[in-house]
Amino acid sequence: ISIDADGNDDGILFRQAAIIGIVTAAMGHVYGHILDGTVKGVWNYLPKYLQKRGILDNSVGHWYIPMTCSIGGLIMGILSIKLKPSFVVADFVRALSGSDADMSIFPTKLMPALSNLLLLSLVTSTFGFSVGPEAPMVCAGGLVGKALSNRWNHDSITKTQIGCDRDVIMTYAGAAGALTAFMGIPLAGSIFALELTRASAGMTSAATDALVPAVVASVAALAFIRGFADPHSSVGGHFRYLPSIPNPSGRVTIVTSLVCGIGGAFIATIFHKSVHLLKDILWSELVPDNDNVKDGSIQASFQIHREVLVKTAIGIAVGALSMKYPTTMFWGEGSLQTAIDGQRTPFADTKHGLPSFLTAHANVDPNAPFETSWAAIQVGVAKLISIALACAGKFPGGIIFPLFFAAAPIANAMCRIVSQHLEIPVNSVAIMALMASTQASVTRTPLASVLMLTLSASSGTELSKMLPCVILSSYIGVFCSRYISKESYFTYSK
Repeated sequence: ISIDADGNDDGILFRQAAIIGIVTAAMGHVYGHILDGTVKGVWNYLPKYLQKRGILDNSVGHWYIPMTCSIGGLIMGILSIKLKPSFVVADFVRALSGSDADMSIFPTKLMPALSNLLLLSLVTSTFGFSVGPEAPMVCAGGLVGKALSNRWNHDSITKTQIGCDRDVIMTYAGAAGALTAFMGIPLAGSIFALELTRASAGMTSAATDALVPAVVASVAALAFIRGFADPHSSVGGHFRYLPSIPNPSGRVTIVTSLVCGIGGAFIATIFHKSVHLLKDILWSELVPDNDNVKDGSIQASFQIHREVLVKTAIGIAVGALSMKYPTTMFWGEGSLQTAIDGQRTPFADTKHGLPSFLTAHANVDPNAPFETSWAAIQVGVAKLISIALACAGKFPGGIIFPLFFAAAPIANAMCRIVSQHLEIPVNSVAIMALMASTQASVTRTPLASVLMLTLSASSGTELSKMLPCVILSSYIGVFCSRYISKESYFTYSK
């Protein structure tokens, strides 16, 4: 494939984006199947095998969780030292968020970085840490898009009419294709990738050129998955929300939007400040003693050992927390239904459910509805802590569904408290609104958050009543979070 000298052949640009969409979709599809197998192997097949051998039972089975998480942390520490170069979502944002993209931040060896990223993400998600494959899919798709763009366009003029580099366009197309394929949600991947690299509530300036190719890649990815790779799976969302307030008034909608928007902004601010504080503590630079260190060898050795020690310690901490609150494990997409409906759906019945003998000593029964508001708050806060620990420990992973999961029980608890005084049922509008606001306030992706939640909802969800409030809450959350704190979860280039 070649590009015309004038650089204006949109047909070629779109064909390239479609090819990238299909390639990244195939990658995401294969990765998803491997991840499903490893998660089931570690958390279902292996403990059941050990139970049959008499090694695990109800009295000691709960120790399997902290032991496995600790082993996962140790493995991640060792792999993080060995697998270089690395490329994570923070690098993706930093490279593409400036007025002019700095593609030099991308590793020069793209394919080794891709394989390292996928392996590290696979291990992180397999061992139950509360960050998901979404962000690695964005990065992996971006690496594939840039690699193919380098191959196709290296001998030609690569600027579009307004001056946006074709490498940038194809990077966004790759990110959109990979995320769309993994999540199975149309268009949301395109919007997310383009919102992610802007510090405010909007899309990056590159969206003028990159939006349509990103959408083309997203459509091509979804067509490949639904038409070829997985043609028999049902289409549409599956998360069920409880009936909302019948015919909510405009005042109720505005008040709910404001409360959930501001609430999500405060949760997001507390979260990202906690992550930065933990990072400062865990990864502070070593100041060597000049009398003992001349060549920096001790400092280098310290950095290597610290990588293993920190990640192992995070594994121990996450394991101990997960033993008491097992629903906080994993990235949340497979068990989100139990958070949305207040655990009316037992955790054991979800995709990421655990055998009962592993959860017998949980502080909050994961297979029974929340009995009190305090039980729901415990689960939500524990999930936020688990996410913060994984992020501070530099485990590669995304926080889209983890934050959705954390916000849902907190919203459920707040609705229970309000209902005791106002005699109204638990409001699914508020639950979805706080989920959207919290996630959008951290990643600055308000429109993508709304699309992900609404397009993943079941056909019985009353979206016509919920959507106005969810949209308002999502944007209010981003605006308020920027007002509350000048700092953000990501570091954006100017």
